[in-house]
Amino acid sequence: MIAVNGFDSYRTYLAIKQHFNNKTYDFFKYNGKVRANPITYESRKDKYFFEKAAKRFKHDDWIDYVISNITQGNEGWVGNMFTGANLINYQKWKKQVESMSYNFSNEIAIMSDYDGSFNENFKMLEGKHPLAYRLYSRRKLSLETMVILDDLINYTSVWYKYNDIILNEFCDLIKAYRPFLHNRAKIDKNKFKKIIMENFNG
Repeated sequence: MIAVNGFDSYRTYLAIKQHFNNKTYDFFKYNGKVRANPITYESRKDKYFFEKAAKRFKHDDWIDYVISNITQGNEGWVGNMFTGANLINYQKWKKQVESMSYNFSNEIAIMSDYDGSFNENFKMLEGKHPLAYRLYSRRKLSLETMVILDDLINYTSVWYKYNDIILNEFCDLIKAYRPFLHNRAKIDKNKFKKIIMENFNG
């Protein structure tokens, strides 16, 4: 499916942002539809960038491009989404998703190098954020790996109970990103469980 015009790109962009910023909106439930006025769009100062997006990206690729940057914290003005850094984010994201099993295996090996059981990596001990989150914040664990881990053990349900602002925001990100990742990549839970067992029970 190809974005018909800049307005289509604009509406998709708004829908993705709503999905990540408004807990009552679900991009997939509403099929990416949001209220947007085509007449008002014509007078927007950022119209040029959405027209540019429509020419450069197919519809699904535009979704991926926006997702790859929003999940990296780059969700500001759309005009800033066409820098070299944003394009690099997109390319890195595609490689990350394509090599998810390989990356997951390497990242779980990093986690296993630390003392403690697998479950302890997800507990807040002595007032410190869980080790899994700290490794993520140091870019040792990818967001994709964190989504898969939550698919397996639902750690976010526990992290929400800590009532920690930073962890709550991160759990919201996991919840919002999960359906987009599942839509792009097959998550074989048994395969990923086996990788964990090989690293922590070997």
